[in-house]
Amino acid sequence: MEGAMPVLALVVVVVTAGAVVVSAHFRKERVVDLRRWARTHGWTYAEHHPAPLGDAALPRPLGGRSPRFRHVLTGRHGDHLVTFFEHSPRPARGSDEAVHTYRVVAVRTPGTDTDLEIRRRDDAAGTAAAVAGTDLEDAFQVSGGRGFARSALDRDTVEWLLSDPRSRSFPVRFTGEHVLTWAVMRLDPDRALTAADYLIDLVDRVPARAWRTHAAGP
Repeated sequence: MEGAMPVLALVVVVVTAGAVVVSAHFRKERVVDLRRWARTHGWTYAEHHPAPLGDAALPRPLGGRSPRFRHVLTGRHGDHLVTFFEHSPRPARGSDEAVHTYRVVAVRTPGTDTDLEIRRRDDAAGTAAAVAGTDLEDAFQVSGGRGFARSALDRDTVEWLLSDPRSRSFPVRFTGEHVLTWAVMRLDPDRALTAADYLIDLVDRVPARAWRTHAAGP
């Protein structure tokens, strides 16, 4: 029995080393695939980035310490500047939460001073009190800057949000000069374009006065 212990230890080392090699191989292949996608679509790719959206405030589920932003793709989709990336926030110290990888899709907006989050009520536990005043409250939790919410969520925009089935899949946050959506999944650029289309449709429906009111400047 004693003689079997060194053999067992050796097997563990070999298996562990093999797993590390295989994992590194798949990571390298993924980088190659994403770079190829970026070249094909005229986008740029970075394996790591310290702050792909600048000072944008990420939604609460994407909080955590020592954020890690990986696989950042940036380019134009139609007339809009779009950014995709993966984000793996580390849970707070002492927390037993699992580490999740989020796919984030962001679209640049005409405004630069926005603050508004819109989530289906069944995905909105723990958010701030809703902005009062429309039937939107029955289906969504709306939080953030009241001024921008009143300007952006006019009757036509609210009716579109309530009727578009994609709103069930894509929570939305306007922050600074971006609007973004997020989901627990790895980044697949082609699927991310579907999310970008939804955000672009939303941006195009926000009244122009909302962007003018919340633009940079005095």
